[in-house]
Amino acid sequence: MPPARFWEFAHLSDDFKNMGWLDQVPRAGKLFIGGLHALYQKPDLFAQAGITHVVTVLDFDIYEAGSLKQYEHLMLRVEDDPNENLLQHFKESNAFIEAALAAGGAVFVHCAMGKSRSATIVCAYLMKRYRASPEAALAQLCEGRPVCSPNQGFMEQLEVFQEMLQAPDEAAAGAAYQRWFQSRRKMDWWAWERRTKDAKL
Repeated sequence: MPPARFWEFAHLSDDFKNMGWLDQVPRAGKLFIGGLHALYQKPDLFAQAGITHVVTVLDFDIYEAGSLKQYEHLMLRVEDDPNENLLQHFKESNAFIEAALAAGGAVFVHCAMGKSRSATIVCAYLMKRYRASPEAALAQLCEGRPVCSPNQGFMEQLEVFQEMLQAPDEAAAGAAYQRWFQSRRKMDWWAWERRTKDAKL
């Protein structure tokens, strides 16, 4: 991994470090989720899973990205920040995952730790594919990877996405997106932490 970004993993607990590099999403075909470390393990991990497509959700370029040339690769440049607009990428990521699985492929979705950004992308796919609520999609995902926990900003974007999916037409879905986009507030981390605690009450 890029030496300058190693700090992102240094604080992880032993339990987190020892979990599977690739975790399959239950009842979702050949859809897998994990962290950046999976890309630097023995290639037979991907071979055993039959991985053909990779979705990367990071705010930096992957070191030795040439190793991904054998896979169909979608790069979404996003920080793990509640203020980030990940919702704008759902249409593209859903189409990529859906097409890959429909063609008999296997998809690996990852961010840095396989916890927030990648989990949000997978939840968005499950919501569209199975008409699941954000909570149901996350519960399904956590059956296969219990550490998955989108940050509060991303969870709220999944709620907006649910409204868009339930809209009667594209115009109404677009209007729901615009209402959220124009009214959203960018907050400091401490404010998001308080908002997260309030959401759990």
